[in-house]
Amino acid sequence: MKFIKRLSLFEAAIIIFTLIIHLYAALSDAYNFPNAWFTRDDAYYYFKVARNITEGLGSSFDGINLTNGYHPLWMLICLPIFALARFDVILPLRILLMLIAVFQAVNAILVYRLVKAHLSETVAILAASFWAFNLYIQSTVYKNGLETPVAVLAILLLLHKLTAFEKEWRTKAVTTRQLVEISLLAVLVLFSRLDLIFLTVIIGIWLVFRGRIIRYLAPLDMLIIFASMTGAAAFRTGVVSYNTYYAASTIQVTVIAVVFKLISLYFFGAYQHPRANPIWKTLRQALFGLTAGSFATIAVVLIRAQFGTGFNFPRSAFLLDWGISLFLILALRLAAYFFSTPRPLGGESALSEFKTNWKTWLTEGAAYYGVLGGFLAAYMLFNKLMFGTSSPVSGQIKRWWGTMPYTIYEEAATNWPSFFGIGRTTFNAWDPATDLFAWFAEFLHPIIEGANYAAHRYYAAMAVFVIAGLILVFLNKRRTIQVGTNLLFIPLIAGSGIQILSYTTTAYGGLKEWYWTSELILITLAGSFFMDLLLRPLRGIKFSRPALQAVAFALCLALAYNIYDSIIPAMTHGYYEPDRRPMDVLYFLEANTPPGAIIGMTGGGNVGYFINERTIINMDGLINSSEYFHTMQAGDAPVYLGERGMTVIFANAKMLSTPPFFDQFGPYLERYAEYGGKALFYLLEEPKY
Repeated sequence: MKFIKRLSLFEAAIIIFTLIIHLYAALSDAYNFPNAWFTRDDAYYYFKVARNITEGLGSSFDGINLTNGYHPLWMLICLPIFALARFDVILPLRILLMLIAVFQAVNAILVYRLVKAHLSETVAILAASFWAFNLYIQSTVYKNGLETPVAVLAILLLLHKLTAFEKEWRTKAVTTRQLVEISLLAVLVLFSRLDLIFLTVIIGIWLVFRGRIIRYLAPLDMLIIFASMTGAAAFRTGVVSYNTYYAASTIQVTVIAVVFKLISLYFFGAYQHPRANPIWKTLRQALFGLTAGSFATIAVVLIRAQFGTGFNFPRSAFLLDWGISLFLILALRLAAYFFSTPRPLGGESALSEFKTNWKTWLTEGAAYYGVLGGFLAAYMLFNKLMFGTSSPVSGQIKRWWGTMPYTIYEEAATNWPSFFGIGRTTFNAWDPATDLFAWFAEFLHPIIEGANYAAHRYYAAMAVFVIAGLILVFLNKRRTIQVGTNLLFIPLIAGSGIQILSYTTTAYGGLKEWYWTSELILITLAGSFFMDLLLRPLRGIKFSRPALQAVAFALCLALAYNIYDSIIPAMTHGYYEPDRRPMDVLYFLEANTPPGAIIGMTGGGNVGYFINERTIINMDGLINSSEYFHTMQAGDAPVYLGERGMTVIFANAKMLSTPPFFDQFGPYLERYAEYGGKALFYLLEEPKY
């Protein structure tokens, strides 16, 4: 109610337009939903599992194999909606579309209020319009039917809470209740998308070490150490070999390195105020701390090797990692020196600071991480007991895919831009900001000529934007510190960076564009900040404020029209017959399989949701059981599925002959019908050869 009472005219207009245009879509022909709106197969995994749970079939896609291949918060939201699917499979889709529209409007308003509070109203109008009406965000965040809208909402609510906390802790004593409330919001963020755990962990550092330089440096040090260690290993082995043989061990070594290096950096004084000592002494402390942490990491690896439990890690990568991380961490200390305010030399040592504050840090850390860790531990324990694995099986499947050089699914990162999340296609974590790079790259044709140099132009354009951004930041250091602290740029940068590396450095195959939730929010807030810096000089001009707001409203209307123009033609009314099946393939499958048939498909989410009197089993494992995953790894998937009643497979034969299936189904298949590049096969009880 308080949220509604505070609505401005602009916010009300955003809500009304968003809900009306989406109501038009929600009432459109049934055929539109799987073909023009909820087109992602992955969304129907949620929908079908939610329906099965409400019908007493357990957490399963097929009613046979229990699965946990989903993010829990979105599944909880889907449960009451898809309980209605037993009456009408389209009705829940109409309701979900409107619920997501509410998320879209609320998220835009939260962006507007966050930016308005810390930048300006003009920039806030632009930011909210971008978030509400950008076509990329519309298609990636809101039209997929996946967990992204609630993940965005959870992050924005947490950011609002933290910006309020940033003001409060400077004037009032921090209470345990405040930390628990923030931690509960962090739990929502975590369960909205489990890969946001890195952001929630870093926010704990930001909270506990408030008022000290470590809150700014430690998150960025974590990112540097993670990138340096994994990058050094991949450089020594080659990216493809790294994915196949070294990724798992490298991540274990990296975690050890992060712990040892952060501790040694602290006790060697690398987290003291940058102006507490001469700059040369600060750099020396960082050098000694990083070197000590590196030696401690090497010692653990060597000791493990002596006991026959060594890591599959290239030893020469340690020296390379030391050089890379030293350069970046020293550069970070120089930047910290530049941005910090002058103060008299001297101050308490790291050890003295620790003795003074460790009880407070421990108490507050226990309050925040106790709640967050408690919920995470309960979730993992429940999964272990219920599903036989503590983490979602879908992530395990995709990391298995990534170890295969020639999988039919999307491969893991195969080059350096992809490895660091700045690839031009699948491994691009920074859309739609990277559209600017592609646009500017066209102007570099006269300088970097040739059709074969498109990538060179793209990364040159990226470099230009990055350098220009750094120049603006260094020219406006006071404004940067103020806004960056209030909008939590450092936690967002570090959390997003480590999240990206958690995919690209762990041989993860099958990345999707909707994974990059915190990155989209960071793009929006950082873009708003740079826009504010560019517009600030104009504020001294007479009538500039109303003129700028008029331009912002005009851009808002243009973006809103783009959304209108994309939705109205696609979501038709009365164009399709009311009794037409949502997918044409359903006619073929229902005509060529008997009622009660259990059919295997690679994917099959939308078919599994809409098909009548038949059951679809997911064969790639993303929404199947942990037991099936291990059976598929062992090459016994045909026997396993046959024992569970599967008698028919609808798939592309070539796909089944390549990794990750490795032709294990081939000897059991007998083709009997074809449709759209796929075939129907009988699954034989005994192999033909």
